[in-house]
Amino acid sequence: MTGEKITPLNPRGENLSSVVEMLCREPTRKESLLSWIRALTPMDASDLMFKHDHSGRVLMYLVERSGTEISAASASDGTLRFLAMATALLGKDNGQLFFLEEFDNGIHPTRLHLLLQLFEQATRQSGIQVVATTHNPAVLTFLSADQRSHTALVLREGDESRIVRLRDLPDISRVLESEDLGHLLASGWLDDAAALDPELPR
Repeated sequence: MTGEKITPLNPRGENLSSVVEMLCREPTRKESLLSWIRALTPMDASDLMFKHDHSGRVLMYLVERSGTEISAASASDGTLRFLAMATALLGKDNGQLFFLEEFDNGIHPTRLHLLLQLFEQATRQSGIQVVATTHNPAVLTFLSADQRSHTALVLREGDESRIVRLRDLPDISRVLESEDLGHLLASGWLDDAAALDPELPR
């Protein structure tokens, strides 16, 4: 099955089980997905299993090393969201653009770094582009140096919005030597720095 085109995941993820089943026909992709699941959850997932009901609908199960089968229907919303994002990024053809709005919703704060690692790995290995938005200061804390160089603020000014690259903010490199980026967002420093600098694009 190597090289088989993976069916795209629906925007709301209704066909997640069937798309994961197709993705898992390629051993490398399957093991990659399992490794992300093991990193995300406390379960010792060793396999993914799929059952078909009488109507042909695919039901996905996470199988632990003990043999315990856990239906995807009983998995947490955060686990399913993470699984959906990993499936989309691992299963798409190269050259795709993904826009993920508030991608961190439902993800435990201690696992936010895994999402950022997933994005970085997928963009480097598959040549895809990921545009992700968040209001969560904790996410910024986990950004790598490379990710920070591609981070931008979206500022609302009256009826208009403008985009300012983080790296264009005055003294940002010096400030980040002693300050946490998440704290700078939560405190309003980033907004103030963008608003007060007349040289930034408007």
